[in-house]
Amino acid sequence: MPTTPPGFLILDDALADARTGDPLVLDGEEGRHAAKVARIGVGEQVLLTDAPGRQALAEVTVAKKEALELRLLEDPTGAVQRLPRLGLVQALATGGRDEQAVESATELGADRIVPWIARRSVSVWRGEKLRKGRSRWQATVRAAVKQCRRPGIPAVDPAVTTTELLAALRERTAAGALVLVLHEQESVGLMSLAEQLRTASEDGLEEILLVVGPEGGIAPEELTALHETGARSVLLGPEVLRSSTAGPAALAVLSALVGRWG
Repeated sequence: MPTTPPGFLILDDALADARTGDPLVLDGEEGRHAAKVARIGVGEQVLLTDAPGRQALAEVTVAKKEALELRLLEDPTGAVQRLPRLGLVQALATGGRDEQAVESATELGADRIVPWIARRSVSVWRGEKLRKGRSRWQATVRAAVKQCRRPGIPAVDPAVTTTELLAALRERTAAGALVLVLHEQESVGLMSLAEQLRTASEDGLEEILLVVGPEGGIAPEELTALHETGARSVLLGPEVLRSSTAGPAALAVLSALVGRWG
């Protein structure tokens, strides 16, 4: 009979120097959820992961009201270093579509997510919304990591304006990153880069960034400015996808082409 997989919990960076037999404490929000909501008890095994992607099996030795005490059953695996890294620049969108994109992008392999306050973004983060919005995306990422049991927790950068994004992309392209802007009016398809992407890691490409605009699309002046940074616009497919779907769909294609889905 199939066995029930162990619970999957995030321990942030505590696995860096841990070894078999070491005691660990899971507290904070993750500990409260594990103890009070998931009701994980003494003797149960859990699979731990941290931000760099280390993973290790552990056993619960003490179950408190809002924390668990654990004992490692094995040495943690090494931190995950998948190249090229995959990043998503996701424009803010309404109706929770941007968070849907973040959730799916996490499941489909994004290593980094950048919230973008585009000129046509109806939803705009200002003041306290900057902190709350980023925290909400970070929580979405953590929940998605646990759901799909992937190694590594994607970083969520502070939100950027178009001016800030352009400056960052100039640095990224100068360092050799490939920046692809999804645009429905482009004639060059993403699959035209298939051969280049299949040999990306062998050729030393370390980072691919996808840029996805808001519901109203990327403004013409923004697209021109993005091209001036060295970014290339590509067409994902014949259908015009929602902002919640475009980025994850492209990430799935990239994951297959760069060999993550062997």
